[in-house]
Amino acid sequence: MVYTIFRDTRYEIDLDALGHNIARVQAIVADQAGRSDRPKVAAVLKSDAYGFGAIPTARLMVEMGIDFLAVACLPEALELRKAFPQQPILIMGYTPDPLLSLSLEQDIHQTIFHVRQAEILSRYAVEAAKQANVHVKIDTGMNRLGLDPDEQGVKQVMTMAALPGINLEGMFTHLALESRQSDYRQFERFMDFSRALEKQGLEIPIKHVCDSIGMLRYPEFRLDMVRPGAIFYGAPPMRTPYDDLLDIRVPFALKTRISRLRTLAPGEGVGYDFSWKAPETGAVLATLPIGYSDGYKRALSNKGYVLIRGHRAPLAGLICMDQCTVDVTTVPGVQAGDDVLLLGQDSMVLHENGQKADSGPAHEIPVLEMAGWLGTNRNEVLTAIGRRVPRVYRKKGTITEVKDYLIPG
Repeated sequence: MVYTIFRDTRYEIDLDALGHNIARVQAIVADQAGRSDRPKVAAVLKSDAYGFGAIPTARLMVEMGIDFLAVACLPEALELRKAFPQQPILIMGYTPDPLLSLSLEQDIHQTIFHVRQAEILSRYAVEAAKQANVHVKIDTGMNRLGLDPDEQGVKQVMTMAALPGINLEGMFTHLALESRQSDYRQFERFMDFSRALEKQGLEIPIKHVCDSIGMLRYPEFRLDMVRPGAIFYGAPPMRTPYDDLLDIRVPFALKTRISRLRTLAPGEGVGYDFSWKAPETGAVLATLPIGYSDGYKRALSNKGYVLIRGHRAPLAGLICMDQCTVDVTTVPGVQAGDDVLLLGQDSMVLHENGQKADSGPAHEIPVLEMAGWLGTNRNEVLTAIGRRVPRVYRKKGTITEVKDYLIPG
């Protein structure tokens, strides 16, 4: 099949590398000493699967046996439900009360943290002769969403569990990851609360605490389910017991092509405000058709790099809404139309002959390096890539799908 890609700027997703990462996570949680069953895996697909595209990403995860798909909000859950009618889908964030009926109607597993929400779901469930699957969020110290793990909290959860039509399937919290000491405090608060419920006769089947970092840093916290996200997308945490064993691949590459080359005389500026000017020897600049509207942040101006023909070329001048320029003076043989790697790793280099190549400056712009240029974290870098950048999916080097949000179908 021939696919039309309407821009030189595109986001390439290597499904082989993504599948490898999914398998690695499954192997890690299966290697749970002293347990006869592995924890369930809820793959986090919020923010359009960290920018990878929720439907193609979830399709691979479902094929590989992921237990739950987890999202942040109801619209994300509805998108997945349309594509995967039978797959368990968990909303981890807040759903407004008037929309809880839609969550129930679509058989979406719903996070709640107040008796009022449970009562609303109970009423809808009784009317529809259905069961509402709910996970109670417990606030163990992050101070965002959640029910307080105190005596009053025990009473509230017991009240929720007794309501008709409510299946209290799960209970969870989220680690602040401020320090090992504070993480253990949160975990103990959660387990103390769980034990208090058990004394009241309530055993909740699915208890979960860990995101990607928690899953790797604290194997003892995995309980009945883990909620990895970034690790699937090639951004594993550091400083964990698994650092030397992870073998997580980079499955993405943000690319474009040079649209124009121009030679500048000494002292000539480029772009708005002439924030960059050619040195005394002059310069050759390449114009790239990507800008901050595509998620290539303006804060990268004059500090980031791209890769062209295996050479790093520094950004020159301010990044505009739709374009930017790079200094290619030292790139041998550079031509208009050359491929440019802006983020990630070239999958054709990474997986030639099915082997993982050594990463390095010749074919990689690491997400952590770009996050450092921006003074942010890797997740913001990944999720910033805009809707007008087509997602191009490859398997064994061949394009299998193109998702263009602006030209659907």
